[in-house]
Amino acid sequence: MNKISGWLVVLLCSFPCLASSVQTELRVGLSQNTAPQKQGNTLHFETELFRQLLGELGYQVKFVAVPHARLSLMLQNKQLDMAARQGEEQLAGLFYSQAYLEFHNLVFALSGFPHQLQQVKDMGLYSVASFQNATKILGTEFSQAVQSSPSYREVVDHNQAIDMLQQQRTQLLVLDKVTFYRRWAEKGLSADKVQSFDLFPKAEHKIGFTDQKLQQQVSQLLQKWQDSDRVEQLKKQTRQLSQSLN
Repeated sequence: MNKISGWLVVLLCSFPCLASSVQTELRVGLSQNTAPQKQGNTLHFETELFRQLLGELGYQVKFVAVPHARLSLMLQNKQLDMAARQGEEQLAGLFYSQAYLEFHNLVFALSGFPHQLQQVKDMGLYSVASFQNATKILGTEFSQAVQSSPSYREVVDHNQAIDMLQQQRTQLLVLDKVTFYRRWAEKGLSADKVQSFDLFPKAEHKIGFTDQKLQQQVSQLLQKWQDSDRVEQLKKQTRQLSQSLN
């Protein structure tokens, strides 16, 4: 060990705060729809939630935007430290937070659609579009229904999915209620142009981790923020900011 290296070790040992002040950068996986710059400068709820949670815990964040279906695989392969929207299928060797995000998925059709949907299996008679990875998230009954559908497509871009419905390139569209009506209104379309069918239970999403200690740290702080209503306030703030920027 040379003289400079020796003095550095002595310095770090004498002042441990200097060593601990170097922040660890965590690789955080996001679905491509929620990537920080996906909608120009729009700040998305998940992006800000993870940035603020990890920042308060002393971590830096590197966001990695990939197709939703790849997030679990990248966690398993240690290509990510944590990932959004996990939990529909909890995998061995990974760790999960409590739910931080809830979606109420509805089946949308144009107002002129002449039929009633009573059960998920009824969807198999019509062309269907949905968000990515819907066959895993929405369960076996939905997966079986769309196998018999004349046409089924999973679409990453929500605006593109809504265009498909509006332009009658699909008869049915499965999408989160809040997301659909927000994007529909942004296109200048009125709510009476569509109808919806409530066939699915609400879906809860958790954060997935490769490290149990990190999971415990984040989950504890997340629970504190949920109890104090900080998470709900952040949802409102990012939604308002998104609307003002668009």
